[in-house]
Parts: sequence; C-alpha cells; structure tokens
Amino acid sequence: MDANPLIPESRCPVSRIRIDSLDDMQKVLRSKAVEENADVSADNYICPNALAEINVREFQAGNLAMINGDLHRQRRRLLNALVRPEELVRFREDIILPSVERWMDRSVKKNEDGLYGCDLASVVELIFLEFAAKIIGIQGVESEEGMARLRACALPIFGGLSASHFEDREGVTRAGVEAKKVFVEEFFRPSLAFVKKQLERLDAGEIGEEEVPLNLLRMIATEAHESYHDESVAVNEAILFFVATTGTSAQAVLATIEYLSDWFEAHPEDRARIEDMEFISQALQETLRLRAPFVPYLTRLAVEDLEVGGVTLKAGDEVHAWVARAGRDEAVFGANANDFDPDRGVPEGISRYGLAFATGPHQCLGLRAVLGNDGKSGSHLRMVQGLFRAGIRRDPKCEAQVLEMRNLEDPRDRIPTYITFPVVLDKWSASS
Repeated sequence: MDANPLIPESRCPVSRIRIDSLDDMQKVLRSKAVEENADVSADNYICPNALAEINVREFQAGNLAMINGDLHRQRRRLLNALVRPEELVRFREDIILPSVERWMDRSVKKNEDGLYGCDLASVVELIFLEFAAKIIGIQGVESEEGMARLRACALPIFGGLSASHFEDREGVTRAGVEAKKVFVEEFFRPSLAFVKKQLERLDAGEIGEEEVPLNLLRMIATEAHESYHDESVAVNEAILFFVATTGTSAQAVLATIEYLSDWFEAHPEDRARIEDMEFISQALQETLRLRAPFVPYLTRLAVEDLEVGGVTLKAGDEVHAWVARAGRDEAVFGANANDFDPDRGVPEGISRYGLAFATGPHQCLGLRAVLGNDGKSGSHLRMVQGLFRAGIRRDPKCEAQVLEMRNLEDPRDRIPTYITFPVVLDKWSASS
C-alpha cells in the first residue's frame, strides 16, 4: 500500500482526553466545542503515521460521519429521506424479513448429531447485506455468487474503517483496502452506471418512477449534493452505509442472542417472554448499552475550550468517548451496571441503550431502523424473536471466532467482533 507522503507533522504534545461518565459524555458530544475529525478517528492526529493516513484516505475522508457544520447538516437532511418511517416499514416487510426465511432455509443443516444448526454470523450478515444493497442501490447480488462476493468485502471493510482499534492494524488495513477495490470495481461503479442509465430511461418516458427507487446511488447519480461529484466522497459515503447496515447490525443481533441465551439459562421462566416485543426491545437495548458501538470508543476533536462536569478541554485536544464504559456507569445504571438485565430500571431522561447511537449532531441515522418507529417493531427485534422461536442456542461443540482488538486491560473495553457464531436450532425442522 502506498501512503500519502504529505502527512502532517506531529502535533505532540497535545492532550488526549478520555471520557467515560455518561453525563459528561452527553454534554461533550452535544457541544459545538467538539467536532468529528477523520485524523482523530484513525489515530492520525497526535502523531500522524503512514498507516493511519491510509485509513483516513481510503475509508473515512468526506463521509457523513466525518464532516461538520453546514455541510453535515445539508447531507444529513438529504440522507434522512432514506430512513423515513414508511421506508423503514418497507425495508422490514419487503426485504429483511423475507431474506431471513430465505437465508435460514439455505443455511440450516443437520449435523452429525442429528441436530439442525448453522453459523449464525454468516446468515445474519447475508440478511443485512441484502438490506445494504437496497438502501445503497447495489446491483449484482441477485445470485448466491454475487452475494458471496459482496459478503467477502463486508468484514474487511469494517476492519479498514475501524482499523485503529485492532491488534493487527496493518493486516486489517491491507485486507480492507483490497476489499474496497472489489467493492468499488465490481459493485459501486457498475451499480452507479446502472442507476444513471435508469434515470435516462425515466427521463425518456420508457420506465416509471417505481423502476428507479430512492437510494443512496440515486442521490449520488443526480448529485443531490454537490460534494457527491467527487467519486472518493461518494465511495466513502457508500462504505459508511455498507458498514453501518451490515457490520454493526450483525454484531448487535449476535450479541443479543448471546446475552439472552445466558439470561434464559439463569431465568428459564422468562423464555415465554420471547412473544413480548417490549421484552425483546429491552433485551436488545440492554445489549447495545453494554457493547455498542462495537468498538471501545468514539472520537472527537475539541475546536474550542470547554469545561463541563469533570471534563476540561482545550482547543486542539483529542477526545476519546468510551461509550461502552459510559453505558456501564454505575451512577446511572446501578451497582450491577456491568451485568445484562433486560428488566433494568433506567432513570428518567436516560435512554435504555445508553449512548449506543451517540448523541448530538452526529447521532446515528440507524436508531429507528434498529428499534422501529415505535421502539418495538424494528427488523432487528423481529429477527431476534424469530430465532428464539426456532429454539436457538449456541453450539456446545463449536466455539465462536472473533476478530482480535488491541489488548485492553479493562474488561469493559473488550468488545468481541464475531467472525463465526455456531448455533443449534432445537425447534427447527426441514419444513420450518
């Protein structure tokens, strides 16, 4: 990989401020005194380096999560159209839930003990890949071969976007860059060309509006925002959506299955509550409180001096917001804040999921997609419910595999990224 030689000089010494209290974190993230910054996110700010510069250039520069001010407001307002309530219902009913049945039917097999099972990590990833393809506008995934090719890009690109958190940063970055090449050449460019051709046919009256659905590539093709004229920005925007709708969604479902399985072993009387969508929602939100955003911390750059609670920032400081730690803040969530408890009482004004979706100007667009418009009808919730109806449990003979993050001493920061997640489905049958 060739690094950009124009890497800025070290900004050392600059303070790196860690925040792990929920109250302080909310105030900082909502303040205009901090902004997103790709160099800070990629650990390329205090002491720039060639590897981090690659992560910035190839995965982060210019995407919605890394821009600020008027540019961010304009693009976010535009992209909000993709997650309108009616769009989310359509995605759930027409895309995600049908794909659950399809991919489970294809993937569940009888093992040597006569039990039905599968690698749930691969199944869930395939389901959310279909969602990603629709919301972005990716073509060429109608066949199993095309979907397998796209799936091979998912985990490496997630790693490339978040490489600073992983133990083998160089290996993760290399794999991410190679996967990005495949994504751009085999999916992004051909799909964008297809959308442009469809728009030409629409203008000519050859097809109707329904043949050119609203998606990210339609916005890029029409340059709905002038910044999309730059292909590197458009590609990184697509990558952000790709990772957000596949990697983090898949990890949320897998982690909820893990926590709820342990809960039902300790509280077998609660198994009947899988029919209660409010209970399922509480379980998923409790999982998000403990694990999301599935990396140890989020970053910001202080652009002004700020003093809130126990935090003092000077302009130029690098901010690390340890979100999972804030989600385990005992002052907010009680003495057992490190434990999973779907019936946990939460103080008024505090979200059950903590700061899993962040807060402030850069709050995650996917909040309603995960939980649903009413907080208990989201696709992720329906998927978790369906899996427990099928009698899901972890395969006792096969260990789940995880992508190793950097060695972190505090157990609160050791957030697994599942590569495999073998399960058994006790209530599954060939005719399910």
